[in-house]
Amino acid sequence: MLSSVRFSFVMLCLLVVGSFVSGCATMANTDQQIAVYTIPDGADVVVGDNKGVSPMSVTVPGGYSIPHSIQISKEGYQSQTVTIQRGFRTSSLVTDILPGILLAGIPLIVDLSTGDFFYVANTSYTVKLTPVATGANGSAPAPTAQAVGQTGLGKYDIR
Repeated sequence: MLSSVRFSFVMLCLLVVGSFVSGCATMANTDQQIAVYTIPDGADVVVGDNKGVSPMSVTVPGGYSIPHSIQISKEGYQSQTVTIQRGFRTSSLVTDILPGILLAGIPLIVDLSTGDFFYVANTSYTVKLTPVATGANGSAPAPTAQAVGQTGLGKYDIR
C-alpha cells in the first residue's frame, strides 16, 4: 500500500515538474522584424501582405505563416525576388520530447500543428538592383542577378 502511494506521489511530482520545464516552441513564437534595404533606395518592396518602399522594416508572423519571399521592383531596374530564410528550433523539439512523454505528447503535437518550430533565420536583407540596359536592337538582356551569400549574421546580399 505504501509503495503504491509513493509511486503515485512520484508520478504526480514528475507531471508537475514536467509541465513547468516544457519547452513548447509555441511559447517562444513571436513576431519578428525583417529589414529590407536596396541599392539604390526607393524600391517598391512586398513581404507577404505588407507593402512599402525601401529601406523598410516589417513585422512578420512566425511558424507556418512566415512569408516565403520578398519581391522588389523599381522603375528602370530589374525586378528581383529573394527567398526568406527560415530556421528550425531544434532545441524546442528536444525539450518537447521529455515533457511530451509526461504530458501525453501535447507540447509536440501543438508545435507540429502550429509550425512554431520555424522562425526567420535572417532578419536583414540587402539587395543591389541591376539597371535595365537595352541592347543594340532595343531588347533588354536576361537578368544576371546572383546570390553571393551571407555577409554577416542576419545579412543576405543579392548583387
